[in-house]
Amino acid sequence: MASVPNLPLASAPDLAGVLGRRRSERLTVCLPGKLVLLDGEFDCALEDISQTGARIISDAPLHMGRRGILSCSPMEAVFAVVWTKGQYAGLEFEEEESLGTIRMLRWHNDRDRQRHDSALRDMVQKWGSGAR
Repeated sequence: MASVPNLPLASAPDLAGVLGRRRSERLTVCLPGKLVLLDGEFDCALEDISQTGARIISDAPLHMGRRGILSCSPMEAVFAVVWTKGQYAGLEFEEEESLGTIRMLRWHNDRDRQRHDSALRDMVQKWGSGAR
């Protein structure tokens, strides 16, 4: 097994800048949400979430610096858009969300995933047995 070379500090990348962008651990999710903006409400999907921000996908007209409210029960967070790429956007929360709220969102995600997987298994079993 290859080992990682021991690079001198002068040639090592500036990890402080990279790590400084992530103040808290992100959890991958797939949850429906709403963006409340001055020009209306827009559906979105949360792709990852942390105590300090989220990555979403939406048709909402988002641009850097735009502010709004992200609503995904039980969370409502005031945000600013910090990056966009097509329909994807990175949101930074004005106030850090509690770890309990983030864990609850992950629990909802996992519960919904289990329901979906169970329904899919039932459908495949019925299809495989010839029952429709």
